[in-house]
Amino acid sequence: MTERAPGRPAFTPLTRFSLVAAPALLAVYGTIRLLSRSGVPGPGWTAGHLALFLGLALFGPVFSGLRRLAPARSAVRRRVAAVSTVVALAGLAASLAQTAVDLVVGFRAADGAEMSELFGQVQSHAAVKLVVYSAGPLLFYVGLLALVGSLVTRRGPVTGWTLGAICLGIVVMGVSLDLMPAGGALFLLALAPLSRAGGALPAAGGNPVDSPAHART
Repeated sequence: MTERAPGRPAFTPLTRFSLVAAPALLAVYGTIRLLSRSGVPGPGWTAGHLALFLGLALFGPVFSGLRRLAPARSAVRRRVAAVSTVVALAGLAASLAQTAVDLVVGFRAADGAEMSELFGQVQSHAAVKLVVYSAGPLLFYVGLLALVGSLVTRRGPVTGWTLGAICLGIVVMGVSLDLMPAGGALFLLALAPLSRAGGALPAAGGNPVDSPAHART
C-alpha cells in the first residue's frame, strides 16, 4: 500500500466542482442556443449567455488548478504550464467580456434588428473587435491546449486521452457554434475525471503526477 505524500490538496473543492461544471455549462449554452431563436433577444438568449458566462468564469479555477499539476522535476514543463495559464486567462478575460456584451445587448435590444445595430456599434471600434471578438478569445483555446499538453504523463492524471478530447472539442466548436453541445461534452469527458484524481501536492516539491498514489484507476 502506497502512502500519500503529506501536503496540501492538489485541487480545492471549487476546482473539483469547476472541472465538471465549467464544460457542462458550455454544453448547456450550446443546447439552449439550438433550442431557441438565434440572433434575437429573449429568454433563450439571456439564459444561454448566463450559462455561458458562468461556465467560462469557472474555467478560472480550472486553469489555476491544472497548473498545480505541472511536474515538479521538470523546470521546462513548469514554465510552459505557467505561461500557458497566463495565455488561457487572457483569452478567458476576452471571452467573458464578449459574453458580457452579448448579455447587455440582449437586455437593451427590442428585436433582432436593434441587436444587430448595437453589435455593429460595439464592433466598430477596431481595438474592441480585435481583443474581444477575434484574437482575444482564441487565446483561451491556445492556452488550454498548451496547458493540458504540458501536463500529459504516462501515469496521469492528465493523459493523452485528456489532450485528445480537448483538442477534438476545440476543433468541433471551431467548425460551428451549432456543435457547442458536442464540444462541451468532449471537454466534460476530458476534465471531469480529473476532479476524481485526488491526492495531495507534496509540501517540499515532490511530483504528484509521477507518484503511484496519483495514478488513474
